[in-house]
Amino acid sequence: MMVTIQSYILEVKNKRSSAIIYINGQEVEVLECTNSTSCRIQGVKGLGCPQYCPFIVDAKKFIHGMKTKNKVEVLNTPT
Repeated sequence: MMVTIQSYILEVKNKRSSAIIYINGQEVEVLECTNSTSCRIQGVKGLGCPQYCPFIVDAKKFIHGMKTKNKVEVLNTPT
């Protein structure tokens, strides 16, 4: 993973869980998620996180300047 100026590393949090998400253009990769155990128990998580995951949805909304349901924080600083 190479971090470029158009890429973001975001932390998306709610009351119970948080996720670290890397976004580069259209590529979305979940680096760490504390909700993954719950997803496996519910039968949602297969090889990767689904695109309808609330953390991924909020990360994409944040990149496009839209209002998010969860708290989003940018972890990398563009140089």
